[in-house]
Amino acid sequence: MLEVLQILEAEVALREQTRVADQARPALAEKKQQDAARKLGQVQNKLRERVKKVNGRIRELPGGQEEFAKEILLLGQVAVVMSEATAILNRFETGRTAIAAETEIIELLLQSQRINPKGGGGGGSSPGGGGGGTTEDAALAMLGAGMNEKEIREDHGVTQTVGNTHSTYPEEYRTGLDEYFQRLERSGQ
Repeated sequence: MLEVLQILEAEVALREQTRVADQARPALAEKKQQDAARKLGQVQNKLRERVKKVNGRIRELPGGQEEFAKEILLLGQVAVVMSEATAILNRFETGRTAIAAETEIIELLLQSQRINPKGGGGGGSSPGGGGGGTTEDAALAMLGAGMNEKEIREDHGVTQTVGNTHSTYPEEYRTGLDEYFQRLERSGQ
């Protein structure tokens, strides 16, 4: 579960880097634009490999196939969308299409955090549906401090803190981690 949280954080950072690369396009030579997109594609591909490894480790857990079936399906869908995002970035696209794919990945990863302690796993009623808006938090809520110093953001009156001031995980992550470790303990008995 910790690895999924780290992948989520890396994906949010990648989306921010993609936005910065897209905003810098007019000021960069075409070769530099392509190099930036290629590097972003490589990062996306490494994240996809990490998701596949996590999925494999979950499958290897005693009873993992049955106990975490929804998470396995959901992480499989995450890997598919990550492949699509890699292909988009490898076409040197850093605009809306790439950002939309990365946002969908974030939404899917957020769904994987929605473990219901009274049920068998999370993932919602339609893993892989994509864009259905079934998560409690929008991917926009995962915005970080930002990387583009010259970017201008408008305040729409909504305040949100996303872990910038606290060293602990948000409540939904703690709940997910607690459930994950409880399931591990139960499967080891």
